[in-house]
Amino acid sequence: MAFSQFGTNSNARRKRVYYTETGTTIREGMPVCYEFDATTNVLNYDKGAGGDVQCQTSRSTTAEGNQNEGKFMRVEDPDANNIQYFAGVVAGSSYAGLTGARWLDIYIPNGAIVPVRTDLNCLVGQTILAVTTANQELGVPLATDSRAVAVAEETVDRGTAGLVLARLSLDQFMYQDHGGTALSVDDADTSTPSLVNHANIEFLGSATYSRVLYMIGELKGTSAALNGMFKFRTYVNCTPVSLVQVLCANLHIKSGGTLIFGSGEYNSAVYATIETESATPNLTGVNICAYQAALYLTESGGAPANVHVLGIPNGTPTNFDGLFRAQSAAAVGGATVSTADITNQDSASDINIPVKFGNTVYYLRAFLAA
Repeated sequence: MAFSQFGTNSNARRKRVYYTETGTTIREGMPVCYEFDATTNVLNYDKGAGGDVQCQTSRSTTAEGNQNEGKFMRVEDPDANNIQYFAGVVAGSSYAGLTGARWLDIYIPNGAIVPVRTDLNCLVGQTILAVTTANQELGVPLATDSRAVAVAEETVDRGTAGLVLARLSLDQFMYQDHGGTALSVDDADTSTPSLVNHANIEFLGSATYSRVLYMIGELKGTSAALNGMFKFRTYVNCTPVSLVQVLCANLHIKSGGTLIFGSGEYNSAVYATIETESATPNLTGVNICAYQAALYLTESGGAPANVHVLGIPNGTPTNFDGLFRAQSAAAVGGATVSTADITNQDSASDINIPVKFGNTVYYLRAFLAA
């Protein structure tokens, strides 16, 4: 059903739902979520019992598993479990200031621009708004008990909670969680590999670069990204039937493909850089590395057979041209051995590569074969 464009986005869609809360003051634009675990009936008919309604003894409830309509007709305030089932925001001011359970209209999150209630300082087309446990307004997307559902479409500071136009949509953000409890893949098929999110893209053009996924995270204010701006974690709570590898990067060269030669850089499965802008920032006294590896293993339950920072299995061919290649000695902080350090086993062409243990500098000696 469409509405006039004068004051309301014509794409906005209203839905009538039953608000179940009894002690909350209703506000225009406030978020509500479906009562996903409802067993209370709306239509006063027990689908589980079936038959003639006059013969039913529990018309007010329908047992789980019998398609209770309350799951999509009853709404409640956001809590830790139901934000996965965000229903929309209260539409219009007809119910504003009222308290108690009642039928009311909501705007569903279909991508339309509608008034929402928030307490944020909003920038048009930029500020992300989230539904959060126990909050009557959309706010900052938090790490737990929160879900991004809208982007502000007005520039206005709502330090005191009020209305702002926002594009209300669940499609622009990824959220796959149930109040901190994992969604699950059933074990009905134990032999076929499982896959939840899938992208399979073929690029036919000749652009400088092509990407399936592009993400940017920028730290401003006093933000931090401890343990990773982009974090991949795998829990093991069983005995797997094969090796566990959390992140796999595979450069697969098909029979019809080829690669170009680079004099300094390599074709690679993983490419990591640390960069500064031309207006060089002050990095005095900080520690930086392109790769960092740490092991936190409690071995009281039984020590591993082997623990290494880097493992290199046999490939095809089964040998490399070397453990690593630096474009120059200077690229790894190396320098030729000084004359004073040369022994009868050394050569002036040997390279000292500095390594640190704690704050003490040691050197790995790289020498030319005789």
